[in-house]
Amino acid sequence: MPTENWNLEINLDHFEIKKEGFSPDNTMFQLSAIDSKNQINLSIFIEKTDLKGDKEECREFYWNKAKKSPLAKENLKKYEMKNLAIIEHDTKEYNGQIVDFHSLNTYLAKNGYWIDIHISKAGFTKKDEKTFKKLTESIALN
Repeated sequence: MPTENWNLEINLDHFEIKKEGFSPDNTMFQLSAIDSKNQINLSIFIEKTDLKGDKEECREFYWNKAKKSPLAKENLKKYEMKNLAIIEHDTKEYNGQIVDFHSLNTYLAKNGYWIDIHISKAGFTKKDEKTFKKLTESIALN
């Protein structure tokens, strides 16, 4: 964030940034990108918040919104890694079609900002786990 003394880092090798930008008051940032070769979508959402809390409160806030979506959420896993609070889940079927959609959200909190990084892929297989793990391990606040 332009007014902050920290940076969010993530390895976006092989990703093409499709959209990025700040809100007019610089309190919000959004980015969307795609790795066309592996068909992985990634989005980053950073927003200033008046709510108090750490990565776990950030995760609960956003998850309470996300779980209301009509997509089924199977194989739900919640865990922490380094400075990240994470939720992973699968959606096998949507509107009668097999989609094998895998979704991983990482949540961070820093100086009154909450960060949601969403990594997803339709047609997810076991071989994609390594790529998701590598992406997640590259996330850092400095």
